[in-house]
Amino acid sequence: MRLKYILCMLGIILALPVLVLVTLAFMLPITISGIGYLSAASLVIAGLIVVPWMPRYNSLLTLAGVIALILIASVRILMGQQNTSSNLKMITLPQGMGARWVSYIIDEQDSLIFGESLFYLIGGDSPTEHEGITSALFSAYSEMKAKEGVFPSPFADTYLNFQQPDSFDAVIIQPEINSHPEVGVIFLHGFMGNVTAQCWEIAQAVNRFGAVTVCPSTGWQGRWWEPQGEAILQSTFRYLKEQGIQRIYLGGFSNGGFGISRLTEQLGKENGLSGLFFIDGIFNGTNIREMGLPVLIIQGTRDERMPATEARQTAEIIGELGMYVELDSDHFLIMKQPDLVQDVLANWLKDEAFSP
Repeated sequence: MRLKYILCMLGIILALPVLVLVTLAFMLPITISGIGYLSAASLVIAGLIVVPWMPRYNSLLTLAGVIALILIASVRILMGQQNTSSNLKMITLPQGMGARWVSYIIDEQDSLIFGESLFYLIGGDSPTEHEGITSALFSAYSEMKAKEGVFPSPFADTYLNFQQPDSFDAVIIQPEINSHPEVGVIFLHGFMGNVTAQCWEIAQAVNRFGAVTVCPSTGWQGRWWEPQGEAILQSTFRYLKEQGIQRIYLGGFSNGGFGISRLTEQLGKENGLSGLFFIDGIFNGTNIREMGLPVLIIQGTRDERMPATEARQTAEIIGELGMYVELDSDHFLIMKQPDLVQDVLANWLKDEAFSP
């Protein structure tokens, strides 16, 4: 008898976060698999709650919910692994293995849109940052899915603490060309972890020139300057060199840019570095200037996390090696103003890497 009430209490506890997600589902765009997961989870929870009073039905409800969860996850894994026509893939470095199966289970659209909304509710985003982000993300994922189909995401792996130097996710987006790419771009994520959609937006500029984009993953805090982050970055350099790519451009967003700023002494030309770009995250202008590489700085004028005044000062220190561009946006300009960011990055790459 006691076990029945323990299961009932467990169901009530689990019902609270699911109820929050169901409530958000009425206000946010949600995928078909997301609806399926919430429905299946509701069945499992209902089965647990009714154990003391409806023993005949609790097993049926719980079993139906568990079977539904397994079926939805299996379909997503199969669809993702069989999607061989996409230019987007994710591998586990440094081994070079395919993406982990957990990377396909949850649609990144649901993870990011619902996660951002919850982040805003607890005060993680400001009202300015939150404004328009849901529609921007939904637009990006709609475009991605039309081109790439079901794709893996490092999001779940990151929060399961799987991103380690001896085994980390790297999103790779190949250009639509028949020849082997000669130029590679490494893009470092910021706080909250690697996101396939953000990598894909950057790749839309890089792909114009037949270059490959690689976005490695470290912990969710994006601390690239720590030993773990630096080791992951060095493994990514080695991967591109093994692919025969000798010219590499390194960029970062937010903490990704701060990471590059802190690692200037470790990032020598022996890594094949040909240029650096920073999006809403840069400091240490003197050391960056001493590297002698061309630099692009893209800065949101309304950024509350990286003030434009500080970015301007850094750009002045870097001097003639740098190109400084301000866009009328907040910290999340990559997703909110993707076309403008892509045009600036593409024009800079054209002048620095692909001019005759």
